[in-house]
Amino acid sequence: MNRFLLTVFLCISWTPLAFSAGDPWDYIKDGAHGPSNWGGTCGTGKKQSPINIKGHDATVDKDLGSFMLKNYDMAPTNGTFTAKNNGHSLVFVFPENADYGVSGGGLVGNYKTHSFHFHWGSNNTQGPEHILDGEKFGAELHFVSYNTKYSNISEAIAKADGLAVLGVFLKVEGDKNEAFSFLEDAKSLIDMSSSSNVTAFKLKPMLPSNKTKYFRYSGSLTTPRCYESVTWTVFNDAVKISQYQMDILRSLKGNNGASMDNNYRPVQPLNGRVVKASFQVPPLSLTPTEAGASVVNMATGLFSLMLFAALFGH
Repeated sequence: MNRFLLTVFLCISWTPLAFSAGDPWDYIKDGAHGPSNWGGTCGTGKKQSPINIKGHDATVDKDLGSFMLKNYDMAPTNGTFTAKNNGHSLVFVFPENADYGVSGGGLVGNYKTHSFHFHWGSNNTQGPEHILDGEKFGAELHFVSYNTKYSNISEAIAKADGLAVLGVFLKVEGDKNEAFSFLEDAKSLIDMSSSSNVTAFKLKPMLPSNKTKYFRYSGSLTTPRCYESVTWTVFNDAVKISQYQMDILRSLKGNNGASMDNNYRPVQPLNGRVVKASFQVPPLSLTPTEAGASVVNMATGLFSLMLFAALFGH
């Protein structure tokens, strides 16, 4: 089984906080308001996200230990979350008095979890923002948290150490995943600017069961204005959702009235940044063709050495 078979990315939407209503933007490639024309730091920054993560090139960092996820396994009694179609993503925002948090995992300080959101594609092989060793999935989910040294997310969003995002890849496969049963409530949010209160649910089941394997790098928000304030965590293992659940996301309409498909930013240059891994990444498996070519190359090299020894050795 491919080691990335279960990788899921969870994505949080910062659109309401990161960009003013007077600055139109969308995901239309080569469009007037598409990613190549986004303003702010999007076009000038050197630590932009998402990126293509090459796991076998990542630097192992033993200080990247386990996370402490505060109340992620709790569903507040009589609590509600706000679900919103903001025209760019499906966002779930927690009440101000909600006490969800992230610490550990090599993070400096404590972070309060504010919301989560999704990015997805028009088919099951595109949709995540990050790419992991060339693997692509149907969606990506981000949990967004802000550093509690700041009074709120609005203050933290532009600070270098302001945000921490947990990313999970979503693979479309198998039966309905009960951890995402809340997506049923999203069927009423087809049109842009629609919102509703949904019964609170546990966050932890949406994360991979193995949360000790992940990648870490310094990057940015993936929506305008692309502030370079994010400590990114990208989990190695993915989470499965059903085709039905994926289709619910694809039924939503974006800010142009069309289907909200392919709402992900293209990968950005690494620009010399170091990507760290919390574990030793195994070498990439060779395809039969690559393996055969490798054997031939080894045999050719050995023959050359033997011939050299026969001609010039004593």
